[in-house]
Amino acid sequence: MKKRPVNNPKKYPLMKTLSAFRRFVFFTTLLLTPLSAWSSAQLGEWIFFQGEKWILLDKPIEKDVVLAQTLNRSLPDDICCSMANSSGYTATWAIEKGELLLYCIDFETDTKADVRLEAKQLKQVFRSYYRKGKIHARWFNGTLRMAKGKVIEYIHDGYLRMFETECILTIQEGKVFCTQVYHNDKREGMRLIEAHEELSRLFPWSQFPNYKDKHIVFSVRDFKLTSDGKLLDVSVYNIYTKPDTLLAENKQRSLILALKETLKSIYPWEVICYNGKYVMHPESETLSIVRKKE
Repeated sequence: MKKRPVNNPKKYPLMKTLSAFRRFVFFTTLLLTPLSAWSSAQLGEWIFFQGEKWILLDKPIEKDVVLAQTLNRSLPDDICCSMANSSGYTATWAIEKGELLLYCIDFETDTKADVRLEAKQLKQVFRSYYRKGKIHARWFNGTLRMAKGKVIEYIHDGYLRMFETECILTIQEGKVFCTQVYHNDKREGMRLIEAHEELSRLFPWSQFPNYKDKHIVFSVRDFKLTSDGKLLDVSVYNIYTKPDTLLAENKQRSLILALKETLKSIYPWEVICYNGKYVMHPESETLSIVRKKE
């Protein structure tokens, strides 16, 4: 391990306090906020699997709160954190003989010094899982998502971006019980966020003469698509008009039916073949349509 400068609280009394406080804020936020709720994309870690290096779209250490806190206390105060990597470190993992192993942890300090902690140097933190020079991740239960290749759909939120090749590992007490590899792609078509004008043009306004000069605002989700971008079904909800008007239930039903049929009439929609499903991004959206002046 590289030698790094040590903060001197006597010479700089605020230095250690501020550094510790910064780490406390990052770590507390990390624990209280689900990764899917982050507004910033999160950097992945690394994992070696079947002789190849993959991006690991998760942080397995943080699945055990006590273990994560113990590791956090062992790291230096001047570790560099960011919104894209709130813990400040990046771990490298491997699947060996069907087991998830922690190889090492890398991080950078405020002095731009790169530090790597190997398994032996992490022995004290992971003493319950350290055996014969290796750290066996027996604390981990659940699924891990790995990826490689190009990003086919970038989503600036947590680990939600989609890759052309992904692998889902199902793990119990650190042992891999199931492996599923997916080859994903995106097929061109109408994007949901760009559909406002086309929906306004195709909507059957003649059936709704009372909505002249009004914006109809509605939300959609739960898309069911075919592989070539045909919309089979969709949930339309939270419907209202601007200027704001409360709609009677019977009027909502007729509007929802018309909106669903209008959405289905557009072909093809952009469709993403993703991990065995045909999906649309975003998965939900609020749309607004208005009758154009004749």
